[in-house]
Amino acid sequence: MTVTVLGIAGSARRGGNTDTLLDWCLDAARGEGAKIVRFRLCDLDLRGCRACDACFKDGQCIQQDDMQKLYPYLRTADSIVVAAPVYSMGMPGVPKIMIDRAQPFWALKYVLKQPLNEPGGTPRLGAFLCCAGTSLAHVFEGSQRNIRYLWHVLGVTSAGEVLYPEVDARGEILLQAGAKAAAEDIGVRLGRQR
Repeated sequence: MTVTVLGIAGSARRGGNTDTLLDWCLDAARGEGAKIVRFRLCDLDLRGCRACDACFKDGQCIQQDDMQKLYPYLRTADSIVVAAPVYSMGMPGVPKIMIDRAQPFWALKYVLKQPLNEPGGTPRLGAFLCCAGTSLAHVFEGSQRNIRYLWHVLGVTSAGEVLYPEVDARGEILLQAGAKAAAEDIGVRLGRQR
């Protein structure tokens, strides 16, 4: 069975450092025979969660925007990799919107008591790729909390993170020894048959 890897590009800067990490990761997963589905969040029409609780009725979001394209993959992809830089000591607004809009999965799990994954099924894997322009202490913690929440809600097991501080200007990730190998290593794990 072919593994499906969902790649989520969460940077506003096309072709930037986190996009590069994501490309390396997805290329490695493709090399393992995985089917790759990639979304660039800033190209989508995504609106914030309205906290209307409509998803508590049936686990479906009533907002008709591009999250409707993402929901099936967030629920069923064998592996998910999110690549997003740090803005202001946390995750940028657009990927945070996506995470907030995972509320229907929370509703399915905790309100409607429906499993998202088949009991005893193959574990789903997730990875987080991130660059920050500073080396301040705790610079990645806000984003890591958001990602850990997303993995929990989706029933995903972390396959690791690639985090690079002091990478800001376009292309600086290319100067980081081991960055490509680290992203590729995660991609291989995400794309490998399980």
